[in-house]
Amino acid sequence: MNLVKRTGIVLLVLVFFFSAWMAYHLLEQPKTQEISSVSPTDSIVPSQDTVETKPNEQELSVAENEFLKDSTFLQHMSDGEAGFLYQKDTLKKIPASARRINIAIIGVDARMGTVSRRADANHIVSIVPDSGYIEIISIPRDTPADAGMRDSTQNKLTIVHAMKGTKAYLREAGKIAKVGPVKYWIQLGFSQAMGIIELLGQRDSKSTLQVLRSRKGLGGDDYQRCFNQGQYIRQMILRHFSKADGLMGEVLIRGGMAFMNSNLSVEGIKGLVYDLNKAGFPKDASSIIVRVRPETGIKYKVYNFNDSASIKQLKSKIERFNAFMAKKDSSYAKKSIDPAGKLNRVLNALAADTAQKPKKVLEQLHPYFDQHAWMQVRNEKERFNIRQRMGDYLIASFNKIGKPENAKWVQYVIDTEIEMFSGKSASKNQSKKR
Repeated sequence: MNLVKRTGIVLLVLVFFFSAWMAYHLLEQPKTQEISSVSPTDSIVPSQDTVETKPNEQELSVAENEFLKDSTFLQHMSDGEAGFLYQKDTLKKIPASARRINIAIIGVDARMGTVSRRADANHIVSIVPDSGYIEIISIPRDTPADAGMRDSTQNKLTIVHAMKGTKAYLREAGKIAKVGPVKYWIQLGFSQAMGIIELLGQRDSKSTLQVLRSRKGLGGDDYQRCFNQGQYIRQMILRHFSKADGLMGEVLIRGGMAFMNSNLSVEGIKGLVYDLNKAGFPKDASSIIVRVRPETGIKYKVYNFNDSASIKQLKSKIERFNAFMAKKDSSYAKKSIDPAGKLNRVLNALAADTAQKPKKVLEQLHPYFDQHAWMQVRNEKERFNIRQRMGDYLIASFNKIGKPENAKWVQYVIDTEIEMFSGKSASKNQSKKR
């Protein structure tokens, strides 16, 4: 299996486990006790501090359970506060000679129906398949990079992606991450991130995304927030990696490929899953480490994103911040929108155009379909109806202009998404209707 094909897993394992999106620093520091000592580990990549959690243990891998039960690493907080611990100051490095497969996870600032290429979330998932390790390099969006702008303040990584495209972005991100060439990428926006979060079992995807994107309400700045992002990816991979294999893995991989934008292939993902399994991944929770580059002297906090109670407490912390500050946390929109109402208005306006103006329909609906914008609709019945209508309009319009292959692709995307979420009651109802 060649290198290109084995490049995949992360797409899935990541993109799923990603979701995700964007984590932002922590301002208030709850009262904690310092960890006096940490037991060493003999593995190539040292054990990393983890977080107090109360998930359903049957849903976690053995490695994650053992990691979370190690009392050496836990810090217990007062009631009503989300606990955290600190990442160790020293982490051994994976040997520079190790063969790596590097995949960029790019979260673009594309709101519903808009086309934006600013890269607000930037991560390099560096896989060492021969040893069975993953290193996640998280990069703040405003890290200096060559965007070709005359205004030097605009020469930053987020602008590189917007102005110079993916190829230039991968080159600049690779330099900052210091892990070698980055050839592969996964891109997603808000709606897709919410879908992934929901797929990972966190029903209140909106709250989870707000916490992961928080900048002011949880304190700090871009360095801690991107570290939080990396930790979310890490924790989701540890919890769900076993699902990437077998028949269910096939469904998730195909569904994930249709759900995301990427230059990876289904066969590539399956090949990389195979390689990591063969190497015994995850040997333990230290099989994945998170680093932030450029490097700083910041002592990073590690929160538990597996636990819905912890997410709720962190969200409450943001809301308390907003109640006392004139400038609210950027993860909370200034004006709330009604996703279902907005999408239905767009569809109603185009209802009569599929016969006479199919190109207009395709032009206006493409951004919403590409983003899977219906994932922002909380009510599953409404979500199904909107997705169904949008799919019908696009299919009819593609057929009208003589592009049946594009129409088949629209149907494929919808069908694979339904299959991917087939564990949910709404999806079962959808399958019956089809």
